[in-house]
Amino acid sequence: MFYKCKYFKIQELVSPGVYNKYREKAWEFFNPLILKDLDYLRELFGVPITINNWCYGGGYKESGLRANKDNIVKEKNDYYLSAHCLGNAFDIKVKNHTPKQVFDIILKNQKDLNITRIEDIETTGKLGYVHIDITNINHKGLYIFKP
Repeated sequence: MFYKCKYFKIQELVSPGVYNKYREKAWEFFNPLILKDLDYLRELFGVPITINNWCYGGGYKESGLRANKDNIVKEKNDYYLSAHCLGNAFDIKVKNHTPKQVFDIILKNQKDLNITRIEDIETTGKLGYVHIDITNINHKGLYIFKP
């Protein structure tokens, strides 16, 4: 199944290096279910959601797909597979909403989402975003995890 977001350009979902190498082909690297969730969340909130904004001159470059040459990943010395590296995770910032508000709204609407995990807001809220992902976990409902 192929899915391309209605509300996001591929540059907003990948790092500059990934975009420069793969361009529109980079859509193939994502789990379609999390892409559908991004569009659902955009409609639910009714305002823009920022993931990466490097293509608009902003500083976010690795809040979506992270590849082996991107800074966060290339610094790892051991095997490293995160949901971000597998096209299953995003760190989202929702316009006019605090991370806590976003977290609470996602929890309230979890039955309508494919997301299986959300990072504890005490961690990501301080950083200004909410981490969401889809992983194959054995847990009923949305799992709140601490890194």
